[in-house]
Amino acid sequence: MHYKALVKNTASPKDIKFENYEIPELKHHQSLLKVNAVGICGSDLHMYDGHGGYDWVTYPLILGHEVTGQVVAVAEGEIPSQRMVINPYKSCGICEFCLAGDSNRCDFDNYKYIKTPTAALRYGFRDPGGMAEYMVVDNKNLIPILDEVTDEVAAISEALAVSYTAVVKIEHFAEKSILVVGPGPIGLGAAAILVGFGNAQVAMLGTTADKDRLLLAKDIGVSAVYENAENIPHDQFKGFDAIIDCSGHPTIPSTALRLLKRGGELVLVGINPANFSVPMDQIVRGEISIKGSYGITQSNYEAVLSLAADTRFSFQKLIAQTVAFENCLEGFEIALNKASGKVVIKM
Repeated sequence: MHYKALVKNTASPKDIKFENYEIPELKHHQSLLKVNAVGICGSDLHMYDGHGGYDWVTYPLILGHEVTGQVVAVAEGEIPSQRMVINPYKSCGICEFCLAGDSNRCDFDNYKYIKTPTAALRYGFRDPGGMAEYMVVDNKNLIPILDEVTDEVAAISEALAVSYTAVVKIEHFAEKSILVVGPGPIGLGAAAILVGFGNAQVAMLGTTADKDRLLLAKDIGVSAVYENAENIPHDQFKGFDAIIDCSGHPTIPSTALRLLKRGGELVLVGINPANFSVPMDQIVRGEISIKGSYGITQSNYEAVLSLAADTRFSFQKLIAQTVAFENCLEGFEIALNKASGKVVIKM
């Protein structure tokens, strides 16, 4: 039996096309997933457009790591009845990070002086992803989802888990004043999670190019939006308890130090290879904490899938547009042009 897949052939910009593959014989630990929907992630866009920083990716490659579908064949056992999403991390399971539940830090016990993308990040990067009619998946990487979760939300749930992983780094996040920087999909996801938990002190910072995305942030329920940090009112301003930066812009850490309370927390989610500098005295005197947040963990993914079935969390609003699989290159172009939310490919 053959199936169609979207393949990025090389690192060159837009060197991508549909290919036909034959479904392989399943190994004892594998299942065959009939894909229902796939989210287009920022990393997919970087690879599609030939941006730097992805020399570690294995080409040719079937893209897609935000995947939902139905298991239609198994090598062993019964076919599960529930729809599934996939966890794109295939961790070793025995290193100190895996044993602590931090599979997003797994490098198969190989210490890295330079922190490259973890060796555990596989599907859609080093192994074939889900922008295809079918996908072979290790059983341990399948996570069942409830009927209340739509295919569209399931397809962006891995991105929401990235947002959630950043949010939970802030203790008592539902009770603190928090500024989310960057109204892209991860930032909007963080805002939706915070608002869903009842936090009424969430603000969003973007740029003048983010007008539509900032309108969506207001619709999600944030208390204030800004197109420039200088627009944040100075009168009666007492500082934010925490800032989550999803933009990756190298000016943000320095800006954050001015906007955080003493004892405040800066969580960096957006990735940029550029160096940035911050005044050490402000970190020390302000007792400011700076944390990085990368990827997802299994427990965080499962937690987000529970939230997705709860009507308090407006994840459906984060879907900007859906496109048919045969028109998915159009979807890539829509996402490249800063769609106000996520673009989802429907099979």
